[in-house]
Amino acid sequence: MAQSCILIALAGFITLLVQATGKEIAISREQNVWHKANATFYGDMTGAKTMACGYGDLFKQGYSLQTTALSTALFDGGLACGACFEIRCVDTPQWCIPNAGTITVTATNFCPPNYQKQDGNWCNPPQRHFDLSMPTFMKIAYYKAGIVPVRYRRVLCNKQGRVKFEGNGNRYWLLVLVYNV
Repeated sequence: MAQSCILIALAGFITLLVQATGKEIAISREQNVWHKANATFYGDMTGAKTMACGYGDLFKQGYSLQTTALSTALFDGGLACGACFEIRCVDTPQWCIPNAGTITVTATNFCPPNYQKQDGNWCNPPQRHFDLSMPTFMKIAYYKAGIVPVRYRRVLCNKQGRVKFEGNGNRYWLLVLVYNV
């Protein structure tokens, strides 16, 4: 029983690697295309744990505070978990930090829509929105801005260290998380 579970997990992992390779080719074609979005921030200067993508402690997993929650339009039902985005503040010189350049963040969470606020929730479809950790937001924009227009593009992730595996389960199910892919 355990051997068949391991074989199934291994087959699934190989399938994901093949799919990821195809996505990397598509991403490399799109790297020069910048899209419009908005960005805000959450939390305080220490950041927070996020759960939507299952990463848990982002510091332990090596992501630090260079993370973002994505709006429905970007989250893609969870398929964007682990994706990397390059972001720059634009069009608001009073709020964008001069010569700040860009930041690169990893998608680790979902910014849920709030349909009670039709005009007030940046995460409602079809809006493209990044909810950054406060320290990361403050690398490109001033705190008082609250929300800024940005341009973004999907980029290949540049992870440090080796591929990490984490497993959990019981006799009915097996969970294998793969990090730094």
